[in-house]
Amino acid sequence: MNILYDHQAFSGHMYGGVARYFYELINQYQQNHALSLQVSLLYSNNEYIKGRPLIPHRRYEWGAQNGFVNRVMTQLNRSNSIRYLREGQFDVFHPTYYHKYFLDYLGNKPFVLTFHDATSERYAQQYPDVGGHLPELKRKLLQRADRIITVSEFSKGEIQQFFGVQPERIEVIHLGTSLAESGLLGAGQNDVPTEPFPYLLYVGKRSFYKNFDGFFNAIIPLLHRHPDVHLVCAGGGAFSRDELTGFAEAKLTNRVHFRPITDNSLLGLYRHALAFVFPSLNEGFGIPVLEAFSGGCPALLSDRSSLPEVGGDAALYFDPEQAESIAAVVERVILDDACRAELSRRGRERLTLFSCEKTAAQTLAVYQSLR
Repeated sequence: MNILYDHQAFSGHMYGGVARYFYELINQYQQNHALSLQVSLLYSNNEYIKGRPLIPHRRYEWGAQNGFVNRVMTQLNRSNSIRYLREGQFDVFHPTYYHKYFLDYLGNKPFVLTFHDATSERYAQQYPDVGGHLPELKRKLLQRADRIITVSEFSKGEIQQFFGVQPERIEVIHLGTSLAESGLLGAGQNDVPTEPFPYLLYVGKRSFYKNFDGFFNAIIPLLHRHPDVHLVCAGGGAFSRDELTGFAEAKLTNRVHFRPITDNSLLGLYRHALAFVFPSLNEGFGIPVLEAFSGGCPALLSDRSSLPEVGGDAALYFDPEQAESIAAVVERVILDDACRAELSRRGRERLTLFSCEKTAAQTLAVYQSLR
């Protein structure tokens, strides 16, 4: 069976959950000799596939932060994907994002669409710049897809709510994480704390629905009550001028730290944190929850969207729009060693329900249903 993936998730994006999702799928399938995989990619600045021969491409780090360069590379990649589609040497096509360019070139070949979340639909009024034309692109592809995969029961409900898709067309396949696998991490390097102080860990983007500002404002009094505790923000870009001003006004400039992330550093940050805090208002799945479990890190989660579905009874939950709720849960974990140890144990246990192998096997079953 021949599966064709396109360039979209790997073109113009150095990191991101969607690129990681497709990288993990392809990585799992490379040992399956009954499958033939193609990725129609010429140029990429994506870090997940850097130096990994399973997705051949040419690198362009020299222009990776330049919008014009990324647009040119994306157009070259799209032309290459169209060539693959026209040649038709595949059984199933799985586009890696929502652009509809391929619809005119598929012929009668089936395609599978993975729907990650409905953030752009849910927050269209509050954040009109989030998503742009994504809702109309998603609608078109959801109508045309032969099979739809989504990553949580919550996201399945969103597809039905915002797009009116019949539930029998949607397959829920949970995600996994390979963060702790030896192929990604140097042996033993994460056993040594990278920070000389106890800290809370926040991971990823900090804007819009991620609710970082609400979280930070909620814990300002708590941080003043516990002057030894710091906040480490991993990934999501360096702090903005407004963020730095906010930290200064809270008199916490020296206790809030930005850390760029790689797989090698991220697991260490999880392993040695007091807790991982995820205050997001909306997630399709929430891979950082599994990453925290993988690192034995106590997980403190928003009680919204997919997060209770993923975290189960292995996390503590708070109302992300109530400062008192956030602060109470965070302070409980700071003060209670036994609670932290129990959450760490439960997280590792719950992690066994999720794996990249399961995700790949269930996705393959969807492909095979279209033969």
